[in-house]
Amino acid sequence: LVDYEYASRFLEHCHDLDIRTLAIAGDFFNHDALSSFDYKQASADLTTELEEANSIMSSLTQLFDKVIFIWGNHDARAHKALGYKLSFIHSMKAMLHEIPTDLMEKIEFSNLDHFYVEAGDELTYVCHPKNYSSQPLSNARKLAAKVQANVITAHSHHAAMGYDVSGRFVCVVAGGLFDASRTAYLQRSTTFPTWAQGYSLIDADGH
Repeated sequence: LVDYEYASRFLEHCHDLDIRTLAIAGDFFNHDALSSFDYKQASADLTTELEEANSIMSSLTQLFDKVIFIWGNHDARAHKALGYKLSFIHSMKAMLHEIPTDLMEKIEFSNLDHFYVEAGDELTYVCHPKNYSSQPLSNARKLAAKVQANVITAHSHHAAMGYDVSGRFVCVVAGGLFDASRTAYLQRSTTFPTWAQGYSLIDADGH
């Protein structure tokens, strides 16, 4: 359930700044159809999602020199549905079976939920933590203290930026390219914070 207008703005921003590497910090897929939760969104059936995912990823691999794809809990619903008979990497490759081989080679899949970016004098830990907090930046600040690096987190659907308690490390919650108004279960009553769109860019100096 992508907000394609917002996603296009993100891609234009990357083009304007000549960003050549795209990092998908988990949850490229929604896999609502494979969810163990009770509500299934009719407009997000698995066939439709796989068709859109293959089309979008094919475009992304043509726009960027490299795509980093790490574990996300929604992506992993496919991994789980297969009874863990395939690794996360192989289950994602199976989901993206329509991508031509030369473009698939641009995607760096990982069974892990994190990776590091080294740029300039800065080290940034990019991750999709399993933990959730309704308080924006809470998990990012804890992780910054643990890994002693700047931190960008996905997963929580917040969008925020600040510092860890030492004031040394930048902490970011990246938001997402989703359209909350089209996500059916969000129309129910919930005390969770409203989802916020967003994305993060790291320049050559690590900023």
